Amino acid sequence: MSSTIYLAIPVMLLLAVVQTAVIPRFPILGLIPQLPFLVALGWGLLRGMNEGIVWAFIGGLLLDLFSVAPMGATSFSYMLAILAVIWVETALPADRFFVPVIMAIAGTVIYLLVYLILLRLLGYLTTFQGAAALLPTAILHGALILPIYWLMFYLDRVFRPRPVEL
Repeated sequence: MSSTIYLAIPVMLLLAVVQTAVIPRFPILGLIPQLPFLVALGWGLLRGMNEGIVWAFIGGLLLDLFSVAPMGATSFSYMLAILAVIWVETALPADRFFVPVIMAIAGTVIYLLVYLILLRLLGYLTTFQGAAALLPTAILHGALILPIYWLMFYLDRVFRPRPVEL
């Protein structure tokens, strides 16, 4: 694993604070996007499964610190969704437009289903309102992943240029 964990901690801490303090005040069509999940997914699509899972773990753990949900539920859900999505993504052709959108939609569905099941198993009350927002949230994440992914792609290329080989 590379040293991106040192980048993941401050970035995910900032995103967790924004996610819990700012984003709920400005919902998009009544929905609150999960920015740490989208950033972890975008990073995993760019840099591979190991780094995506590390970013998902850190982001989920930091979000759990700010919530009343059981510790580790968000982190586990993020990691499982990103693991499944990136595993499937390795079998798909390389594409910078359609693949991130499809992976964001699939990953969001997996993340929210696992999270709702975990909460239910651990005795927390879940409503159908949370399950009803699953598909609209997945579509919103599909739309939001492209600017996040392209920004991360650009930053990755600027700060870690590929060596030229002859």
